[in-house]
Amino acid sequence: MRRSSGLSLATLSAGIVAVLAVWIAEVGPVPGEQRVLIWFHDAGGTTVERLAQLTNDITDLAPLAALTGVLLTVVLALRRWVDAAVFVVGVGVVWAVNPLLKEIVGRSRPDLWPLPETVSQYGFPAGHAADTAAVVAIVVLLLRVRRRQVIWLAVGAVVLVIVGLSQLVLGLHYPSDLVAGWLWAFAWIGFVHNMTKGGPG
Repeated sequence: MRRSSGLSLATLSAGIVAVLAVWIAEVGPVPGEQRVLIWFHDAGGTTVERLAQLTNDITDLAPLAALTGVLLTVVLALRRWVDAAVFVVGVGVVWAVNPLLKEIVGRSRPDLWPLPETVSQYGFPAGHAADTAAVVAIVVLLLRVRRRQVIWLAVGAVVLVIVGLSQLVLGLHYPSDLVAGWLWAFAWIGFVHNMTKGGPG
């Protein structure tokens, strides 16, 4: 029953991402998205923008990969081989496939303000959102003590919100880019976890 529920949630998340992708390809931005970006940009001053840029930098793929390497090392040190495999497949696929999804959907980033030359051309699904969500989700699922899961879930949720807000303040993504990144990462991690649940750690 729990496996069925987990797969249903993963399927629902993936379905929402698919609907968003079709909407964006056929219709365009979700109504109100540009107003949201303008509000966040205008509401933030120089200090907020600097903090947003710092958040963007430390949750880029290279620093995130370093953190993931440390977490994976801990899992391996505990001899939880299946969990290590789930970790690698779960996070690795999200990181590898997200740039391909961007190319498939082909949604350009917001053009309200000049963008750094270092960012990719397309923004759906958001890489920062998907990459961080994959790490947060896999750690929550691999923790075996309920209290630790709840604590990490709360911390992870705060991290994801901060990462998302930083992307909006910097004008790097539309809100729907972030939602798609979070949901598809959660969907994949949930699918992998449900397919391997019940095996030895």
